[in-house]
Amino acid sequence: MKRSLALAAVLALVFSSAAFAYDFGAFTMDVADGWTPSVDGPTAVVAKNDNTASLSVTIMPAEGTSAKDFATAFVEEFKKSFASVSAPSEDTDGSYMWEMTNANGVKSTAALAVEDGNCKLVVMTGLEAAGDDIVKMLGTIKEK
Repeated sequence: MKRSLALAAVLALVFSSAAFAYDFGAFTMDVADGWTPSVDGPTAVVAKNDNTASLSVTIMPAEGTSAKDFATAFVEEFKKSFASVSAPSEDTDGSYMWEMTNANGVKSTAALAVEDGNCKLVVMTGLEAAGDDIVKMLGTIKEK
């Protein structure tokens, strides 16, 4: 009886949610199984273990800077390391999106908004390889 209870407990853990909560400082987010989290200053990076996809989330004080000014500055910075970067386009809610392609042809999509006094930048790379993991992880963000 004890053995079957122990086996049931192990199986429940194995087949339970394939994500774990990770504290990135400014927020927490569930990280999908097969992805590795890291932090670099205000930027959280979650990379798929096979290096086919990644998600980065940056949350930093806006300090009165507009979303447009942040988008322009980030696009100029990304132009230094990407082969091509599109101009940011403004959405109806005042957020901005743009696309980037690296020298190997890998595409990234960036989205930026200024909300609640913070600049929030999300960069998604390898969306095809990520399946629905990136969308699921983004849906679990809880700001502190």
